Amino acid sequence: MAAPVHNPVVVREFGDAGHPGRDYRTEPGMPVRATLAGVVVQAGAGEVVVESNAIWHVYEHLGDVTVSQGETVETGDRLGAATGTYLHYEERVAPYEADGHRSPQFDLHTNARRYG
Repeated sequence: MAAPVHNPVVVREFGDAGHPGRDYRTEPGMPVRATLAGVVVQAGAGEVVVESNAIWHVYEHLGDVTVSQGETVETGDRLGAATGTYLHYEERVAPYEADGHRSPQFDLHTNARRYG
């Protein structure tokens, strides 16, 4: 498993006031990488979604998207770059409905820490 950004710092946790994912501090242009291998099911408009074992890994607030729908990615492959001060990451389980979010399990990293 890999963290989506280098030296991840959590700035907003899953479940904070109903938040459906985890946000990481970034700088514009920081590379964003796949947490697990899978197939890209959506790419563009600031978002990449990778499906891996019936779980959608959703990465939001991306620019310079470097993958395309239908492409296979490996753990750690570059998906794009952060556009601002945080990356939103979430996991959704099949059938990927609005209530299908879960606390991220595949972005855990020994260097992850909470900000503040």
